Amino acid sequence: MNESVVKTLMVSFVICLLCSLVVSFAAVGLRDIQIENKLNDQRIKILQAGKIYNAEIDVKTQFEDLEVTFPMLRLQEEGAEVIVVGAHPAGQKYTGKYGYPVKSHVNIEDFSSMTVDGLVLPGGFAPDYMRRNKHMLDAITTSIELGKPCAAICHGPWMFCSARFPNGQPVCHQRQCTAFVAIKDDLINAGAQFVDAPVVVDGPLITARTPADLIPFCHALIEALM
Repeated sequence: MNESVVKTLMVSFVICLLCSLVVSFAAVGLRDIQIENKLNDQRIKILQAGKIYNAEIDVKTQFEDLEVTFPMLRLQEEGAEVIVVGAHPAGQKYTGKYGYPVKSHVNIEDFSSMTVDGLVLPGGFAPDYMRRNKHMLDAITTSIELGKPCAAICHGPWMFCSARFPNGQPVCHQRQCTAFVAIKDDLINAGAQFVDAPVVVDGPLITARTPADLIPFCHALIEALM
């Protein structure tokens, strides 16, 4: 291949690359113009908890990183205000199973379900500690009584087994739910009908199985909040 041909190919490559960049930026700009914020002024609470050890979450209690960050970003993308609620003082840093940090905005004891439009309950090891916190369980029960969407994924639906109405029935009683297969029996024993599906919506309860189901999970949550 002679030098002139090489130069021609290089110029062609640069032109194609530049054209691709222009098209890409144009597409991004167009999307920014066309995007519609579906959840303007909605306020969403993400519950998070954990046993603190040297200003970090003990490894046994770490949340599933994606199950906090993905819903948070999707809801914010739609115009929602997202509030992270923890079992410790506001501003506490919680670290996920894979090291991603999230800071809480408010302590659960200072929080009222009346101030938000829905709840998100992530999985990982955190629900095993969150379900022991009366204030977190009360927040779920109150939200469901008010008909507000309560979305739980992976081990998150454990919370629906422990949160109970005044008559003592779990909030998932006689509801269709899904979850990570390890807690299938817990849901059934709490009176739920287990469904093996990416996402299950039954009244205010929205449940999903694993991080692989986050996209339909978030779609269902956003639709319920609209």
